[in-house]
Amino acid sequence: MFWKKKEAVPQGKAITVQQGVAANALSIQALINVLVKKNVCTREEIMDELKILARPVQDDGHKR
Repeated sequence: MFWKKKEAVPQGKAITVQQGVAANALSIQALINVLVKKNVCTREEIMDELKILARPVQDDGHKR
């Protein structure tokens, strides 16, 4: 039986968890800035939605 030789998978640059978190935060901030600038929503509406998402989930799976 012949086995195919595995090709080397190109690897990207490794980043730290802190760099990943910072990049994620900057991406979210950029999206918020664009949404607010285009008058799609306000920062207050975004904060209200974040508060809703952060609420604990009840036993029946619904947000409180």
